[in-house]
Amino acid sequence: MNTHFKKWLASALAALTLLGSAATLASCGETNEPSETDGKTNADTQGSGVAESETIEEDHRFDKVNYGGKKPFRIYTSTNVAATGMGNSNFLIEGTNEAGGGILNDTVLARNIKVEELLGIKLEFTQVDKAYTDVPADVRTLTSSGLDEYDLIINDLFPFAQLSIEGQFRNTLDDDCVFDFDRPYWYGDYMEDLRLMNGYQYMLAGDFFIDVMRSAHLLLMNKQIYEDYYHRKADEIYDIVLNYDWTYGKMNELITDIYKDQNANGQKDKGDLFGFIACEYWGGSIAFTISGNPTFIQRDEEGIPEIVLGVGDRSNQLAAAMSNIFNNNCSSVAQTSEPDLLQAFTNDECLIVDYQRLGSLENEIMRSMEGDACVLPYPMLFASDKKYTTSAHDTTEIGAILTTSTDLEYISTVVEVLNRETANILMPKYYKDGLQVQLVDDEKAAQMIDIIHDNFNNSFALAYNEALGGKMLQSFSNAMQEKREFSAVYAKNDMVINRTLGQKLKQFQKNIDD
Repeated sequence: MNTHFKKWLASALAALTLLGSAATLASCGETNEPSETDGKTNADTQGSGVAESETIEEDHRFDKVNYGGKKPFRIYTSTNVAATGMGNSNFLIEGTNEAGGGILNDTVLARNIKVEELLGIKLEFTQVDKAYTDVPADVRTLTSSGLDEYDLIINDLFPFAQLSIEGQFRNTLDDDCVFDFDRPYWYGDYMEDLRLMNGYQYMLAGDFFIDVMRSAHLLLMNKQIYEDYYHRKADEIYDIVLNYDWTYGKMNELITDIYKDQNANGQKDKGDLFGFIACEYWGGSIAFTISGNPTFIQRDEEGIPEIVLGVGDRSNQLAAAMSNIFNNNCSSVAQTSEPDLLQAFTNDECLIVDYQRLGSLENEIMRSMEGDACVLPYPMLFASDKKYTTSAHDTTEIGAILTTSTDLEYISTVVEVLNRETANILMPKYYKDGLQVQLVDDEKAAQMIDIIHDNFNNSFALAYNEALGGKMLQSFSNAMQEKREFSAVYAKNDMVINRTLGQKLKQFQKNIDD
């Protein structure tokens, strides 16, 4: 995500180990819960404070702003919890409203109180427990009422994408907004990729919307298994990543020949040791597809997108490389839950496990692991790419402003300060106490976290895949599952996807013209 993600991360994690109960964790579907570096270090390019005593660069824009209790700032916040996964993120947005609920909770409350005192407001939260499938109808009901009921709403990415097309949200690039999306606590590249036209941006992603960060996809690698099979120190994987040698081919090479019939039943099944395990072809492939960085879209001079997955050979190459991994004889691809995958990993049943997120590291299953694990970014397709790409989840929870909201200067000021103070106050505590980060002399492990967090991209595909019929991403998983070339699977979808996109763009244009 280039310069839009966190300077404090580089420093606060300058030496990092994530702890299990008996050993150190040295860095390294669906949920409703948690850039290019251009040769510069993260300390050169990123922005928020690394410790409680340090803050992002001084910001005096709002020093004289005080709304004097003008009205509560009303936040519609999601509390829906998926059946499986890392859990909802509202505990880092609202907190429990009671001090003494733990370090993180008290920090969230301190952040909220500081924003209230700085701006002379009162934050008012309305908890909404609705599945992402029910969110569009709820939002349409709110906007059709014509009543100004909420200043900010927080919910899932791809329902918000459809609602943006329908014209349900206010444009955050409106002249009345005081947002400064160049500030490091905003995820600028992520938001820009969601645009359907230059000058129009509807979805908000930044530090306050912490679910984006918590849902960052990553791979976990078992150190002991690596060392048992390769008779080398597992930490060499960090140099492989940092030297831009961490590719799909390299990963496939590592998992090949790692298999053991641990339950001695003569079958490859649950309980055996595999080189790689994934939940399924579809869910397990999402982060690989995003990180493989096919060219999903190209834009014209007005910023209007066209789907170009069928152009060139990169999509074929990506699907083939993914198929090598998922269909490797030492891989297990079976329908299972995210916690079950994590449990299998901590039980030493695989070298590498798929479909985990940063928020997964909060899990007690992970903290109870007896061995050590490395956190890794998803690979590049080719070493010549020289860039890793991180996928957030398609149901990560972001922000938006309803069309019925009237005071954009007020709203944008409060949200801007919430993001700033989240970067200043909450983020260091989240890493130290939420993820149990201990500062130790392990700079390379820290860089793995930097890479994961500084390189969000391809949010367009995650957001609009469902609105366009679900075939952009599924064409990759189907090609793997059917063991066919991507172009053969995608050919029948290309025309339909672009026709659907054209229809959506016409709908969008009509709504912004009205």
